[in-house]
Amino acid sequence: MRIIPKLYSSYIAVNFIVPFLVSTIFFVTFLMTFELFRIMSLVSSDDISFFFILGLIGNVMTTLIPMAIPISIFFSSIFCLSRMSGDSEYVALRAAGLEKYKILAPFMLVAFVISISVFLLTQELVPNAHRKVRTKIKIISSTSLIQGLKSGQFFTNLPNVTIFPVEVNEQTKEMTDIFLHIYDTNNQLEKIIVAEKGKVLHSKDEKSGVESFKLLLNDGNIVNKDAQGSDLEKILFEEYLLPISEKRFSYQTSVKEIMMNRSELSSFINGGLEEAKKQGFNKKEFLNAKYEFWNRVNTPLLCLLLTFVGFGLGVTGNRGRSKNSSGKAIIILIGYYLIYFTIVSASRDDTLPVVLCVVIPNLLLLGVGIKNYKNIDWLS
Repeated sequence: MRIIPKLYSSYIAVNFIVPFLVSTIFFVTFLMTFELFRIMSLVSSDDISFFFILGLIGNVMTTLIPMAIPISIFFSSIFCLSRMSGDSEYVALRAAGLEKYKILAPFMLVAFVISISVFLLTQELVPNAHRKVRTKIKIISSTSLIQGLKSGQFFTNLPNVTIFPVEVNEQTKEMTDIFLHIYDTNNQLEKIIVAEKGKVLHSKDEKSGVESFKLLLNDGNIVNKDAQGSDLEKILFEEYLLPISEKRFSYQTSVKEIMMNRSELSSFINGGLEEAKKQGFNKKEFLNAKYEFWNRVNTPLLCLLLTFVGFGLGVTGNRGRSKNSSGKAIIILIGYYLIYFTIVSASRDDTLPVVLCVVIPNLLLLGVGIKNYKNIDWLS
């Protein structure tokens, strides 16, 4: 029996791509659940639009993709090979005369395309997403003009303004029995306002960075006093709109290594530590930048290596006495990242060159992959 190469290659590739896409969505969603608690705690008490929140969630999910893809491609390759081996499809392909490297080839081709995509993603799109996340968090966590406006408490967060509401509705920002004292330092005039009820009109423009605070007051009076405390005039009103304050808040963030694209990161590292110090960075931040550079190189390589390891593990884990391929995969991942982060920690202390965090764990992983690949016995 002769198998057409394009036919079996397409069949294997399709059977590999679908589980990969599903598992990537799963891992990104799983990682995103931890971030959602943080996002919700930030936006729960601020005037942020729904689309702003959706944009923030999308940016955070983009930053999680490089973390999820190596894991998803590993378990997808194991799942695909385990299913092929369990259904005897792998045996049938070998019996038809296909060498195991020809069966491996479609997996590695898909992994290569994914690796290139991950590399390009981490150089531009992910750093830009990190920058947007930091900026948006800065916007929603910036100190609000109305923070601290509580029932039965004097509000003095604004210069020369004192507000005392007997009761404040935290949800609608409606107030009852309001007392205001405003002092004009330029003209040395005082304004005292008493109102039965009112409402806070607070807005924060996410694009222009302008935050305004106004009070819409009902059923009250205004007394203007001079420097000696004498009444100048008294005004009764049914409705009065009082502008309290307006300011421009800054949402510019400090530049971090994860926010730099490839050219910016390379230029920063090539400039050396002394140049980095002149730009306001310290030694730890410079070493973090070097780690970030090599981490972006390592992630695509890891996709290829884990696909290779998963190939051998998927076949051998489903044939023979021990069929616990998932358990072995978890042990391999834990061992890899334990070694990886141990070297990363040492490199951040400037004990070891940061490039070793790519070389040593990957060589060990390659050794595991070669061992499993050699142990594949399609006749058993």
